Amino acid sequence: MRILHLANHCGKANGHVNVSIDLACTQARDGHIVGYACDRGDYITLLESYGVTVYHVAEPHRRLAKFLQANIDMWRAIRSFRPDVVHIHMAAQSVLLQPYRLLGYKTVTTVHNEFDRSVRLMGMASRVVTVSEHGRQLMTALGVSPKKIRSVLNGTIGSPRLPLSFTPADLAHPALVTVCGMHPRKGVIDLLHAFQTVAPRFPDAHLYLLGEGPMLDEYKALAVTLGLTGRAHFLGYCEDPRAYLAPADIFVLASHADPGPLVIGEARNAGCAVIATAVDGIPEMLDQGNAGILVPPKQPAAIAEAMTRLLSDPTELARYAGLAKQNAERFSVNRVCRDMDVVYGELV
Repeated sequence: MRILHLANHCGKANGHVNVSIDLACTQARDGHIVGYACDRGDYITLLESYGVTVYHVAEPHRRLAKFLQANIDMWRAIRSFRPDVVHIHMAAQSVLLQPYRLLGYKTVTTVHNEFDRSVRLMGMASRVVTVSEHGRQLMTALGVSPKKIRSVLNGTIGSPRLPLSFTPADLAHPALVTVCGMHPRKGVIDLLHAFQTVAPRFPDAHLYLLGEGPMLDEYKALAVTLGLTGRAHFLGYCEDPRAYLAPADIFVLASHADPGPLVIGEARNAGCAVIATAVDGIPEMLDQGNAGILVPPKQPAAIAEAMTRLLSDPTELARYAGLAKQNAERFSVNRVCRDMDVVYGELV
């Protein structure tokens, strides 16, 4: 099958990109003929090493000249590659694909953030992939026909972006780790306030925060204000979170909205006890609470209570680490590719 993936860019530190790169490389390895169209990025060399044909397509822009150039680039890529399926991973590119959809090209969109206003446009594709059953329900509520919505749970285990082996980081224990963008949707302020509550009772506990974003400096300042200097460690962007998840005792995700966070599967595969908010696709990724502790969003006290529960009882901590590991293999890239082959097969 000839599959053309389309994204604004293929730069690091972007979950949408990670999903598309994992798919493109693994599909090429499995015998598909794969193309990848984007403006720029860090993964071009990796894509080409897997035999993926890379096309430059300018990112659509409100300026007319930029938008026209993007359309010209898209036409050249389509004409050169002759895809059976075009798989769009970002909403801006859905604009470029509308004429080709009308011309009969089979289009698939993956809706990574169904709370964005632009998802209605992505809902016009031949097949609309959501990353959770919750996302399927939201897209249906927006008027997208249930007949063309498919749910494919995210998974990054076995990612071609990462080496087979890694060196675990040297963390102080007990170690609590989060991996997320540093912006309000991820609930970092709630997490810091929760840790402030438990820190006096567990003087050896440390919180490690991996990620970058526009609020990073503000969150660092808040940690100082809360008296967490030397206890809350901001480590910035980490290309391979396995190095920190493997030695971690507890993984915490305090998101206010999160359709299908890749790191939940990664934390489960690492054998972390998991605490996460019960929003969007997270309950499904934690087997409805059977593989981790679900807490309400925007409630630092609930996060602190869950932390205390695990930190004060080694048996309970070990039990939740074991529950997280069970069935974690379903978060593999290979499973995602098999599920996506079924979606493509319905069209081709």
